[in-house]
Amino acid sequence: MTKPHRGETLQLPVTALAFGGQGIARSDEFVIFIGGAVPGDEVRATVTKVKKRYAEARLEEIVTPSSDRVDPACSHYGTCGGCRWQSLDYQVQLRYKQQQVVDSLERLGGLSGFEVGAIRAMDDPWRYRNKVEFSVGRADGDLVVGFHPPGRWDAVLPQTECRLLPQVTEGVRATVEEWLRRVGAEPWDPRTHQGYARHLSVREAHGTGEVLVSLVTAPGDLPDPDGLVTMVRSHHPSVVGVLHAVNSGEAEVATGVPYRALWGRPHIYETLGDLRLKISIDAFFQTNSRMASVLYETAAAEAALSGTETLWDLYSGIGSIALFLAPRARAILGIEVVSAAVRDARENAQANDIESVTFLEGNARVVLKDILEARSPLPTELAHPDVVVVDPPRAGLAHKVIHRVAAAEPARVVYVSCNPTTLAPDAALFAELGYRLVRVTPVDMFPHTPHIEAVALLERAGRT
Repeated sequence: MTKPHRGETLQLPVTALAFGGQGIARSDEFVIFIGGAVPGDEVRATVTKVKKRYAEARLEEIVTPSSDRVDPACSHYGTCGGCRWQSLDYQVQLRYKQQQVVDSLERLGGLSGFEVGAIRAMDDPWRYRNKVEFSVGRADGDLVVGFHPPGRWDAVLPQTECRLLPQVTEGVRATVEEWLRRVGAEPWDPRTHQGYARHLSVREAHGTGEVLVSLVTAPGDLPDPDGLVTMVRSHHPSVVGVLHAVNSGEAEVATGVPYRALWGRPHIYETLGDLRLKISIDAFFQTNSRMASVLYETAAAEAALSGTETLWDLYSGIGSIALFLAPRARAILGIEVVSAAVRDARENAQANDIESVTFLEGNARVVLKDILEARSPLPTELAHPDVVVVDPPRAGLAHKVIHRVAAAEPARVVYVSCNPTTLAPDAALFAELGYRLVRVTPVDMFPHTPHIEAVALLERAGRT
């Protein structure tokens, strides 16, 4: 097997998609990853990096396009990098996503014999993002509010549209950009850590149409805050709150920093089935409101609740899963480490007249230890779960959390995953502890991107 050389330009057929979205080609059986290429393409690509088992290459030319290619809908496609699969037919995207979930479980987890549910897809896979964080920078001398180009944390692209965002969110971006230019705000430079305007966060509820706006700056007085509020409100009447957040550190973050309301309230209300949920600007909620109910119904089906069970919901956030499942269970315990999310969850339970759900604040690993060692003053009906639902961040579950869930001996574990590559080893560890992977069902929460959600059911041996 001959390795290609850095700087070498090759003409190659692309045969598959890698997890993360790059096209896969082979030169004398040596694997080459090519960004922007899709299966069925014949491409010319220049090798940029060579490793022991693979190489990476830059797409130079599509010699023969794949029959699965479609015309991108967005004018920024190819420079923005936010939705890398926009040039691939949506049905083909779904096929590859489903296969990548299966491949992760089989290859990374060493698992087999499980069922694969048909991927849950969107009827209209556009304008689904309910939250976005723009960066503020400078392009061609002008202040711009937009996204970073691929691989460039220190640059911001001028933005005129994003087909993944609601049109109101697009309009808010343009309005705030105009106001920042009008007051002469200096964009933050992440290289020198100088400047003032840093980020713009916009959150929009699909069910109610409410919009929340947060401008993130470095420390210092905001120039003409009344003017900002007036411009945003006059152009966008669905806005219910305008916030000013201050990031005094060097890290490029737009959430989890102190803020104050310039006008209105620091939260929106979203609807999910019969629920009305309060969501603060920093709280976690599924990015795709329209598919959240599909995701939760899939989880509910796997939980198979009859109304008599006790359920634990780990990483419960603002309580959306726990409250969604509450009518189907006897009692539910939600565990969440973020204080603001726990406050929202408790308010959401009260606002929806749900009394069967209890929310505890704390790290899941620690709270589970306390419960198992009878150090937590839980009511009897909550101390022994029949079903556990976990919805962890992309990094997956800590090993101690998996061990402690297994030690609680629920009949079923429903794992809601946003990353198949961490679901796989977690499911393998559950298998070692006596929980068989029964079924996995992919859910497409992020069309036109390589990201994929999945709901996995694990059952304990000897119980149903």
